[in-house]
Amino acid sequence: MSILNIEETYKNEIDSIWQDDKYKSIPFIERGYAVQRDIPFGSILFVGINPSYSEKKTKVQESFFYSNHQQEEVHQYFKKFQDIAEKTKIDWSHLDLLHIRQTDQKIVKSLFNDNIGNEFLRKQLAISISIIEKSKPKIIVVSNAYARDLFIGECQVQTVFDESIGTHKIINNIDLEGTPVFFTSMLTGQRALDNGSYDRLVWHINHTLKKI
Repeated sequence: MSILNIEETYKNEIDSIWQDDKYKSIPFIERGYAVQRDIPFGSILFVGINPSYSEKKTKVQESFFYSNHQQEEVHQYFKKFQDIAEKTKIDWSHLDLLHIRQTDQKIVKSLFNDNIGNEFLRKQLAISISIIEKSKPKIIVVSNAYARDLFIGECQVQTVFDESIGTHKIINNIDLEGTPVFFTSMLTGQRALDNGSYDRLVWHINHTLKKI
């Protein structure tokens, strides 16, 4: 499996954001960041918003890179991604657009209303788009409503609906031109896709892979 090593390529750039005195006042910055360590080239890329954080479970506050693609027992959050990969016979990967560790999305959204907070988040988004461009996914699945807003709005990724494949495709990025994109609800949790919608998503991804 050929991979893009995110830690090797982007660690210094990400560290420079967290070490910048300008951002010391950002809420929860002392928790550090959490970023996927590597992404297979040409995978199904599942895009989320940002890593969660548990006051009870997390005892050490520090930045870290993590990897889960090769583990047999992945975290519950990633099991649907693994299941889709098995059913479509293609490698899967996951990337959160933001690296700040905060479960409450309302707090994350509020940072965009502050000039310093806005700059702090935009720098993370720029890195994430660069990662996506370099990893050249075959299909992108954005499985979070707010992640969709950032992907289209703040990241300025333009898509159009392609009737030949029945989903969106990217039209304004040289590196990602024509890449199919599925915008879905979350795949796990209380507001996850129902079983019927999930089965249709798997079928549709398989159908699209045959078309591209």
